[in-house]
Amino acid sequence: MNAYEVLKDHHVVIKGLGRKISEAPVNSEERHALFDDMLIELDIHFRIEDDLYYPALAAASKLIAVAHAEHRQVIDQLSVLLKTAQTAPGYTDEWNSFKTVLEAHADEEERDMIPAPPEVKITDAELEELGNKMSARIEQYRGSALHRLRTKGRAALVRAL
Repeated sequence: MNAYEVLKDHHVVIKGLGRKISEAPVNSEERHALFDDMLIELDIHFRIEDDLYYPALAAASKLIAVAHAEHRQVIDQLSVLLKTAQTAPGYTDEWNSFKTVLEAHADEEERDMIPAPPEVKITDAELEELGNKMSARIEQYRGSALHRLRTKGRAALVRAL
């Protein structure tokens, strides 16, 4: 599978979780579990982009700088959301803001970086190899109890601040 397909498929996973969370009753066990899954998938997504995809597109440094800024924006909005109790009056607004920022980042990434811009010289074979590495890393993180615990621990720390 090539790198573009891996990213697009993972965007579908993340957006799908966003829809499921929106549909689940507020403050329900189901919504909390889905949100934990979202945190895991977001961490995985940012890691495969930062560690593998963006370095392969290093020639597009301006776009990568924008993508990193968008990651920080998603994380900032996520921090606000994590600090807002699901029973709080403004929770729905914070959730919708987070979801909007997240989906906008995914859409912009697909528009601007898939396929890679012309200044990036990457062959089909390199895209295939990169995609295989990205897929393997996703599965590695998904299967790691340590990764899951670390991600949940960071979320708990943000909530406590």
